[in-house]
Amino acid sequence: MSHRLFYLVLAIVGIMFCQTVLSEEQPTNAQTTNTPSVNWLTLATRSLNLNQPNQQNIREQAQRWGLTETEWQRYLEIKQHERSFWSPNLDPITTLGVEAKTDAERRHYAELLAKKEHERVDKELAFERAYYEAAQRLYPDQLPFQVEPHISQAMGRIYYFTRLDNCEKCEIDISRILSYANNKTPVDIYIVGSQGNDDAIRVWAAKHRIDPAKVRSRQITLNHDSGHWFMNANGKMPVAFQVQGDGQWKLLSY
Repeated sequence: MSHRLFYLVLAIVGIMFCQTVLSEEQPTNAQTTNTPSVNWLTLATRSLNLNQPNQQNIREQAQRWGLTETEWQRYLEIKQHERSFWSPNLDPITTLGVEAKTDAERRHYAELLAKKEHERVDKELAFERAYYEAAQRLYPDQLPFQVEPHISQAMGRIYYFTRLDNCEKCEIDISRILSYANNKTPVDIYIVGSQGNDDAIRVWAAKHRIDPAKVRSRQITLNHDSGHWFMNANGKMPVAFQVQGDGQWKLLSY
């Protein structure tokens, strides 16, 4: 073999070797090129896994309110728009009812809310009864107070607003209103300006011979006023109301 032929063969072998090396490196380059796709898939999977608890939370929240997941999603959607400004604290059922698209939808949510409110009131009244029983057992010589004045929950009761002092007419008037306190016409007495002074109200109640037995049976209740007099009485003192079925306050003459 001549020297020229030898070098030619050597050159060809060298080229073939380089091609082989490059071919072996290509999968590595391809793998490097595909790395972002693999990472993207991993991130997407992780994101999906992170979203699973949120979906579970949606399901649980919807069930608590007697709604479907679709209804709950619509409620969340509604909250992103005008309702977030008009009524941000509106409950889910009322929100869906107010934004109902048909009369059938509106009736459905009205019934759902009525049932939910009935359950709520039953629970609160049950606790209130338990509270009175506990107060009677633990403090038999003290007049009990309501945990919270649930004015909107009981129709037919008389709501009477008075003061402990600086009201001569209040001193004269209280005996008249107490004459109405019986099983058919219970009276809820709200003390305006008492500033949370339970002892002062107890002294006032004893002075006016308010029967503790009637207080324990809730024919009479003693309450600190939390703004109802200011909103409804137009400055009149003392004053009595009954709340009608439509929620309107009716001024009483007695």
